[in-house]
Amino acid sequence: MADRAVSNTVGIVLILGMTVLSVGVLLAVGGAAVDDTRADAERSQMENSMSAFSSKASLVGLGESGDQRFSLGRATEGHVTVREDAGNVKIWIENGTSDDADEGGDDDDVEPTEVANTSIGALVYENDGREIAYQGGGVWERQGDFSRMISPPEFHYRAETLTFPIIRVTGSGSASGDVRGTVGREGDSRGLYPNATRENPLENPLENGTAYVEIESEYCRGWQSFFESRTQGEVDEGCDDGDENVLRLNLTVSIDPTFGSAVTSKSVYSPGNANVSNNRNGVSAPSASSMIEDAIADCEDWGSLGSSVSSGTHCTEDPADIGDLTIDTGGGDVDVVINDVDDNGVTDADVTVNGGGNATVYLKSEAGIDIAGGDGLNVDADPEQFLVYVHSDADEIVFSGNVEYNGGLYAPNARLTGSSGKCKGGGGGTITVTGSVVVDEFCFQSKSTEFIHDEKMNDIDPDLGADTLSYLHVSENTVRVEIG
Repeated sequence: MADRAVSNTVGIVLILGMTVLSVGVLLAVGGAAVDDTRADAERSQMENSMSAFSSKASLVGLGESGDQRFSLGRATEGHVTVREDAGNVKIWIENGTSDDADEGGDDDDVEPTEVANTSIGALVYENDGREIAYQGGGVWERQGDFSRMISPPEFHYRAETLTFPIIRVTGSGSASGDVRGTVGREGDSRGLYPNATRENPLENPLENGTAYVEIESEYCRGWQSFFESRTQGEVDEGCDDGDENVLRLNLTVSIDPTFGSAVTSKSVYSPGNANVSNNRNGVSAPSASSMIEDAIADCEDWGSLGSSVSSGTHCTEDPADIGDLTIDTGGGDVDVVINDVDDNGVTDADVTVNGGGNATVYLKSEAGIDIAGGDGLNVDADPEQFLVYVHSDADEIVFSGNVEYNGGLYAPNARLTGSSGKCKGGGGGTITVTGSVVVDEFCFQSKSTEFIHDEKMNDIDPDLGADTLSYLHVSENTVRVEIG
């Protein structure tokens, strides 16, 4: 009897213990779930509140409204802080020129024109390692290395015009609970571009070169996604490519005239040897790839060119077809489209242009051009009658031996050199180019190399199908945020 009584008591105790433990576990798990739900709800509410704040701050910063009161709602799980030193915007233009290629040098020889270099600050809500922030007119979310855009910044690039009213956040304060405050304008808007008050005035339209926008921000990946999906321009350096949390956007400036110099290039390496009548250095020309892709897409008949072609468009997949080709433009202009599917490259080119019309070659080839020996391209006709456009897939064009070229060569992503691989020597022989070339890098050291500009090339205005920047409008606008 006594043993059974003890067993009953122990059983009751075990049942009660298990019940208490289960209830405790349920309360703990349920409490954590409630906390997570509360935190998620607070973050969602803060996204909406920050977007509403963004609208008010932009109106104030751009001078369209006076001081504004704001409320971000209750922040019981996190806190809100003004960070004046969060992020930086830098804008500059590289458009240097040189009249003498013999001086040599590279990109470092071209002094960039700085347009802006300023901190942008942020208003940040932080909750357990996750942030929602107003910065640069936009709203961003960040957790760890990942960030995304919630609403877009004040950055507008459409057609040929970039409008970037930089909005800087200054102020102080940190708060949780019922977060309220005031956002007001601090000082007048400062026009950075155009700017007629500088020693060297900054004017529109832009000419010749490249504009760069660099964003340094903890929300870098959000900014990069915005640039890649919603604006024109090319991400030159992404958030993971160089300095941590630094993003660089490349905005090519229109070149007018396109063939306005014997040599137009981004960089020059030609220390005192090549003879160049005039050159533009430090210029990043827009790609011709889009125009070439369109020409390829329009081709209906593919085959051998034979020994001669006349008016119309002629398409081939074999670059050797221009090894000994006569182009007769007497009956009208001629287009030759070369889609080098086997990537053999152009290794032999002897082209004769007859008649009073124009001949244009569109070349897509990863192998580029490497011609040597006694090749001549358009030797007997005027330079403006013969143009060669090279796809950005090609990274090198080599002229060596005895080469005579009359015409325009547009290959803005390729190195033009006299020796494959490196800019050493000139391959021997005499190289004479009359007309105009546009390349990424110009690398000739041969004293028997001569590039002569023909003024008639200035009248050529190709439709490259590329987005270029002609008008830049940048201002600095400061808002002061006071919490409390």
